[in-house]
Amino acid sequence: MSGTSATLAAAIETYLADLSQVRASGGATDERSYYPVLARLLNAVGATLKPPVYSVVELADRGAGHPDIGLFATIPAQSGASLEGQLPERGVVEVKSPKDDTWLTAASAQVSRYWQRYRQVLVTNMREFVLVGADQSGRPARLEAFRLAASEEEFARLLAAPREFGRGAGAGLGEYLRRTLAQRATLADPKDLAWLLASYARDGLARVEAVGDAHSLKTVREALEAALGVRFEGVRGARFFRSTLVQTLFYGI
Repeated sequence: MSGTSATLAAAIETYLADLSQVRASGGATDERSYYPVLARLLNAVGATLKPPVYSVVELADRGAGHPDIGLFATIPAQSGASLEGQLPERGVVEVKSPKDDTWLTAASAQVSRYWQRYRQVLVTNMREFVLVGADQSGRPARLEAFRLAASEEEFARLLAAPREFGRGAGAGLGEYLRRTLAQRATLADPKDLAWLLASYARDGLARVEAVGDAHSLKTVREALEAALGVRFEGVRGARFFRSTLVQTLFYGI
């Protein structure tokens, strides 16, 4: 596991453990009690980017209300001078309770107002994430999404064992958030595009590994063995097959 991957995995495990602790306290509100937990996660992921992205909770009203979190990439001068009026370059975050439907929130008038002002809104109920950005015509569009759990009940059950939960979900959510926080960055350099494709490849590999030796991969495995003239045998062979499959797909892209 690379340094960045290990950092992301640790950040996700900490996020889930913190959510579990706050929830178990019995004294949390549906939303606001979880803002610091989410902000710590976003800061940990944002620190792996260049420039780093950091979050500001309870964003000031810039003409569209008070978003829950703003995502900034411009670091104030070391002199301490304030960037008064600076808009969050990576957009804003709207946080809801795990019982709320993230997709309905993403289509709400509130998120529409935020989008008109900031052009990018990450909507989350802590268990699901939906990025609202712009399509090729500059109109609002729901872009990439990520789901940790399909319901509040499932989420609560999984949070009972946060470390195990994190091991299964960490790679995918970490890479998703990393792409989301870099979304407004201009891909002017080929290495930036290479990084983006590598992020999707790592996410894809994690998903394939989570499936394991599913029957749906058997045909693909046999076809790849025939094409390469090799056999993927044993644990190391299975790992090599999954890695080769993902690399072949993304080299094709």
